[in-house]
Amino acid sequence: MLIVIVTRNQDAKIATWDRDVMAKSRLEHIRRHFNKEADIFDARVVKIVPQYRELLEALVDALPFARSKSISVADLGCGTGTVAWLIKERFPNARITCVDLSRSMLDLASHKLGSMKGIAFELAELGAYDFAGRHDAVVSSLALHHIEPGPRKAALYRRICGALRRGGVFVNADIILSPDKPTQKMYLQKWAEFILRTYSRKDLERSHRMYKKEDRPADLLDELATLRKAGFRHAEVFWKHYNFATYGAKA
Repeated sequence: MLIVIVTRNQDAKIATWDRDVMAKSRLEHIRRHFNKEADIFDARVVKIVPQYRELLEALVDALPFARSKSISVADLGCGTGTVAWLIKERFPNARITCVDLSRSMLDLASHKLGSMKGIAFELAELGAYDFAGRHDAVVSSLALHHIEPGPRKAALYRRICGALRRGGVFVNADIILSPDKPTQKMYLQKWAEFILRTYSRKDLERSHRMYKKEDRPADLLDELATLRKAGFRHAEVFWKHYNFATYGAKA
């Protein structure tokens, strides 16, 4: 019989290793999901996310720059390039790096943005993305909820803060949680009602299974606190509709 004695420190290391393995497995599942469904993302997202256009417009509105300025922007989880498109419409001289973990999403973004100048594309895991140089803005939409709240999320926010020029901004448009259970239950009910305007109850159940398997949304107030601890100033909410919000902070 082999007897293994595990110390408290070893136990903690094993627990961390287990979480890392689970996170990598979930990440690979998300990558496969988006590679498979990239072609239908744009048509589907407007039927899944209430007030989707307003959510993204609030992100662009929160960028405090003159329209003519040549800003440098990193778009984390660029998807099919919709946010980058909206930013280029508002700031035609912007230089944007579109980052995503899905090759299929990047291919679609490249096709959508192909006529625009000053756009680069990078295939990378968002939680471990290594920023090159300084930016005026780092943005993200419906992507960072895939990163588990806690040390990895906090570390990413510290890297984002460090990648921004003084006065630069981070803006995130994403799904969030309420710290109050009855309120969170109401959020989910409102979300279900919106989805059922287009999809069947079976489709809703499929979406809910995906949500539980892939997504790790955070308490909105905790997100603001984490941003402040990461070194940001003036963390605030720019727009909110039930369990979707656009929020951010200044470096």
